[in-house]
Amino acid sequence: MHIWHTDVIAKKLARDEIDQRQKTKYFIALFYLQVFGTVLPMFLLGLTFSISLFTFASYVTTLFIYHLGAVKVYRACAVHKKASVLDTLVVISLPICLKIQLGYWASFVLLNWPMQAMQVSVYSWVIYGFITLPIMVWLQFHLIKRAVDNNYV
Repeated sequence: MHIWHTDVIAKKLARDEIDQRQKTKYFIALFYLQVFGTVLPMFLLGLTFSISLFTFASYVTTLFIYHLGAVKVYRACAVHKKASVLDTLVVISLPICLKIQLGYWASFVLLNWPMQAMQVSVYSWVIYGFITLPIMVWLQFHLIKRAVDNNYV
């Protein structure tokens, strides 16, 4: 894996020298970089307020689920040999994530009224977000794999 020399990667892609497994590793590594690039500075700078351990556990769980989910989708695509794993991950993720986000915001709206009436702390929404993050990521990969298994036959 080349992680710095863009031209080398582009040339290999142009010559079709990077297989689907390697492309999946690039995809997973990108997610790790994005999460660590945003979460780690919060911990180093002490910007996670009073729920830092909870936040950290949520992100570690999400990374684990993301990694396993991407590998499961890769394996499903490899079995069916119909479409590339990255095409599958990128293209099918959009409609699935849109539906998941709509469900997330609908539940937010439905829970907001009773929580406001009970005058629940603002931290409850932060906790809600960090609990639902790994669940939404798991659901995304589960639904992608299901779509592959149902339609790539």
